[in-house]
Amino acid sequence: MRLICANHSAYPRVGETPESQRLRRAYARRETGDVSTEGYVETARDYAAEVIAEQAEAGCDLVTDGQVHWYDLISHPASRLDGVGINGLLRFFDTNTYIRQPEILGPLSGRFDLTADYTWATTVSSRPVKPVLTGPYTLARYSIVRTDHYSDVAALTMALAELVGDELHELGRAGATLAQIDEPELLRHPEDAALVNKALQVATDRKGPLRVSLATYFGDATDLYRTLLDMPVDMLALDLQYGPGLVAEIERQGSDRPLALGAVDGRNTALDGTSVAGIVDRVAEALDSRGVEELHLQPSCSLEYLPRDRARRKLVRMREIAESVTKVGA
Repeated sequence: MRLICANHSAYPRVGETPESQRLRRAYARRETGDVSTEGYVETARDYAAEVIAEQAEAGCDLVTDGQVHWYDLISHPASRLDGVGINGLLRFFDTNTYIRQPEILGPLSGRFDLTADYTWATTVSSRPVKPVLTGPYTLARYSIVRTDHYSDVAALTMALAELVGDELHELGRAGATLAQIDEPELLRHPEDAALVNKALQVATDRKGPLRVSLATYFGDATDLYRTLLDMPVDMLALDLQYGPGLVAEIERQGSDRPLALGAVDGRNTALDGTSVAGIVDRVAEALDSRGVEELHLQPSCSLEYLPRDRARRKLVRMREIAESVTKVGA
């Protein structure tokens, strides 16, 4: 059994020092026209290189680009598509962050164009990079439909699934080995699991050898775990902070594929206790009995809700926990 320490997705865009606040300053100056888009991208990539190195130094085997140049999880990918406008702000789950809500104005086309970001990140990273995409269902749920082209959430989800599939295909061609699709809205609407399954079939149809992880969070996945096991993906990323019975359900049901355990609380500044190692041990044993040889340990969600120094300390703590796990590494 191999235990891999991974970052979940986003990383704080602002740090404690004046230098680590340069990305926020550049964004504000771009909004007023004092900095060009090219200048902002240069600052964003400089900052991203810094947080990629920080994740590696903290002990992550698998890093992300921190999504530091994303305004939010929804509007960043959606705004790159033709047929999309951007509306006002909407609170993202029960966090203190907001997303800019997409307006679907006509037939969707174009690309999310995330592959270029991934390719660039690999040039500055000493560790493998995991690209993260927002899932078609979550994108659809947060969108306002202003066109007759899509009759309901299901129709919009399937159209977006085609475009996510294009991106996964390009990521595989660019050399990515593992991509994460975030679908937090699924836990708020478990009745739509069949729709998400159908959308993922479309999205992953042309992915080739690229492995795809489905991430759910901000909710209890215990009752949905059996259904998640039927999703057409190569890995499940689970938030363990909301479901006290989820680990027992994993032990009972097992898994025929690797899991990414969100056992480190990504929303709490308190450092996680030694009990996390025991949880990883229990799941590792359950997976090992099914012949699964890989397990990921990662934060339960994005780390963007934490101060940057605490996010870094969380990752260091995650590595310390991983080194105390006894059921792996043999």
